[in-house]
Amino acid sequence: MTGIPPDLADAAAKGREKVVEAAAESDDSLLEKYLEGTSLTEEEIRKGFTAGVRAMKVLPVLCGSALRNIAIHPVLDMINFVLPDPSFRGEMKGTHPKKKAEEVRPISADAPFSALVFKTLADPYAGKLSIFKIYSGTLSPDLSPLNATKNVTERIGQIFRLEGKKQKPVPSASAGEIVAVAKFKETSTGDTLCDPKTPILYPSPPAVEPVISFAIRPKTRSDEDKLGSSLSRMIEEDPTLQFGKDAQTREFILSGMGEIHLEVAVEKLRRQFGVEVELRTPKIPYKETIKATAESQGKYKKQTGGRGQYGDCWLRVEPLPPGTGFEFVNAIVGGVIPRQYIPAVEKGVVERMTRGVIAGYPVVDTKVTVFDGSFHTVDSSEMAFKIAASLGFRKAAIEAKPVLLEPITEVEIVVPEENVGDIIGDLNGRRGRVQGVEARGRLQIVKAFVPLAEVLRYSSDLRSITSGRGQFTMRMSSYEEVPSVIAEKVIVETRKEMGEEVEE
Repeated sequence: MTGIPPDLADAAAKGREKVVEAAAESDDSLLEKYLEGTSLTEEEIRKGFTAGVRAMKVLPVLCGSALRNIAIHPVLDMINFVLPDPSFRGEMKGTHPKKKAEEVRPISADAPFSALVFKTLADPYAGKLSIFKIYSGTLSPDLSPLNATKNVTERIGQIFRLEGKKQKPVPSASAGEIVAVAKFKETSTGDTLCDPKTPILYPSPPAVEPVISFAIRPKTRSDEDKLGSSLSRMIEEDPTLQFGKDAQTREFILSGMGEIHLEVAVEKLRRQFGVEVELRTPKIPYKETIKATAESQGKYKKQTGGRGQYGDCWLRVEPLPPGTGFEFVNAIVGGVIPRQYIPAVEKGVVERMTRGVIAGYPVVDTKVTVFDGSFHTVDSSEMAFKIAASLGFRKAAIEAKPVLLEPITEVEIVVPEENVGDIIGDLNGRRGRVQGVEARGRLQIVKAFVPLAEVLRYSSDLRSITSGRGQFTMRMSSYEEVPSVIAEKVIVETRKEMGEEVEE
């Protein structure tokens, strides 16, 4: 092992002096000795440094590379040297799953068994592996622990101690150890395992909300069939992934903590489950609404050789407050439309609203009143009134000043102080409305409302602006009217896409 290069000797000496100073500040007796000019021994430096880490006043940073196997041993030595052993916490607090009273477990092998599952892995040979930290007691194969989270009993087969990719069987494990058990039927990440005779429930780790979403498209029908089950197994391993189907855009949506996170998930889908998919920017779930009141007649009349079709209704459409949804009012008097056809009128309106009137997006926050019409004793039918209502709603909505609505997200961005100005300027360029800036230690939290269309790939942009030091969370807030210039572009693009789909 080579020593410190001569050109780095001065920097190393200065670095060591800072380490010694940090160690001295963690202990009053060491600090007094240090200020008197007396050199600290290696043992005293170790003692002070360890005390500083345990008091969270000192944060050790080491350089290395797992990929190139550089400095792995120093990292492990540092963990063993400065981090506290499990007994340092003293005891763990939870609740009784039925009585809801507080329960306490000392971190001791002699206490009743309890553990928290913090990760789940899908092993190709052992099956599902549940990895957990034992907080108290001893686990052996003859114990059938209670899953206090789901109130089910699990069976213990073989207990494994994980060493890299290797799974080393062990006869038992006790407080402070991290072990794994294969093929639990009901247990998943965040569940508590405990002795059935003395149950305890520990709080699950807080859920982490995804910050970025992509549409995921299977390449073949076979890939589509396997996609759901494969991603379900992956989400068991990594709860920060979320998967679902957007009811409006009909796209499969995969959400995660960043672009790299999702790219790794896609690669794992291909390598481990044989599912080929591609990531795409998701479609924006725009909506439509109206800004004025209008009335129109919907009339459907068709005569064939036999029985014809006849439906006639007058509709009034009115805007409702944001978030109200849809309201249908039957104002027919005198039986001009028989009662049995009114549900068909409402159904025709609802179906037309799902397809929009200006760009094919659902119409929301609208009140529709049927107030007049006529019928034919022979030719009228539910289908005829359904078609008539669809036609009448479209005519009325077009006259009622329809507008496009876009989803607005509430964004919180945590960045170093020197990046606040750049972040605010960038948000303004994205049509964002900054609500304020709050301090969190040496960091700043920028809060803003931003259109979803402007932050679909914000993760990579934020990384570029802050050199990887920024992070953000995002959640849906509301819908607002799209500026006319942008709305025109969206409408043209959407109609073009719909036209291409029709041609196909």
